[in-house]
Amino acid sequence: MTSKKLERTLNLLAELLNSESPKSASELKARVGMYPDDLAAFRRTFDRDKNALRDMGVPLELAPVPGTNPPVEGYFINKSAYYLEELNLTDAELSALNLAIASVEVLDGLTEVEAIRKLGGYEKSAAQNIIKLQNTNIDNVTRLFESIAQRRRISFVYANTERDMEPWRLEFTNGRWYLTGNNMPEAKAKTFRVDKIFELSLAEPSENYEIPEKPPRVNLKPWSYGEEATIETKVRIDADLLAWARTSLETDAELESDGSGIATVSVNNKDAFFTRLTLLLDHAEIISPEEMRNSYLDYMSKYVEGSNGKT
Repeated sequence: MTSKKLERTLNLLAELLNSESPKSASELKARVGMYPDDLAAFRRTFDRDKNALRDMGVPLELAPVPGTNPPVEGYFINKSAYYLEELNLTDAELSALNLAIASVEVLDGLTEVEAIRKLGGYEKSAAQNIIKLQNTNIDNVTRLFESIAQRRRISFVYANTERDMEPWRLEFTNGRWYLTGNNMPEAKAKTFRVDKIFELSLAEPSENYEIPEKPPRVNLKPWSYGEEATIETKVRIDADLLAWARTSLETDAELESDGSGIATVSVNNKDAFFTRLTLLLDHAEIISPEEMRNSYLDYMSKYVEGSNGKT
């Protein structure tokens, strides 16, 4: 298997594992971002990648994509069949296992990767293959896994700012690794891209450092960050861009009789949401609430005036 095909197949696996519902072939194509544009070539390549996953023992299954009418076939991984049952390891045993996994060299065979993943070390072993391909600092990822396993607070530089954190979770999504944890001293959950972390250092283990039972997952929706009150916004999207919009806005859409869709988006940052919505041009229209519709029209008017040579 070539390095490009391996990277593409691993990215497809990561997308499927991170998905909470079935994803259509077109959605996976957009998310993985490594498939040919030609439809026939994409189908051939996608079929080969699906077969490669199944050959690796991945239980790839089919089910209708939620909210599609007529139903669109989607792909998902049956996680109950993919993961082993809970091993009921003690905290000390789990920490020891993660530390051991963090010490192994890069594994060449996917069979070994699968075995370690099923023992609770998927993130680390699969990470080493993906990291090598994407030029991420493997030492940082290894040390971050160590900090989580051993309850060690960390400090690092991010965007020219010194940060102190209690790390909770490492997650691979959309082709990148992200770190989520308690950002001190504001005591607020925040997420950082691992490839932008510099000067990482680990403190001694802390008995007072606890990880939530269900740490928050990576949030890649910039319009959900902000101090503004949440506004449930309904957007009508044309049929020809509906699949792309589902991926871009990360939300399902209710189909209308004309093939268009109505998406509902929770907005806490208007400017960030409007910036994303402009990518759809005249193929999207805010239909409610009225205040959001008017705000978006005001936002767009700046660009219309600019294109007409007005100040």
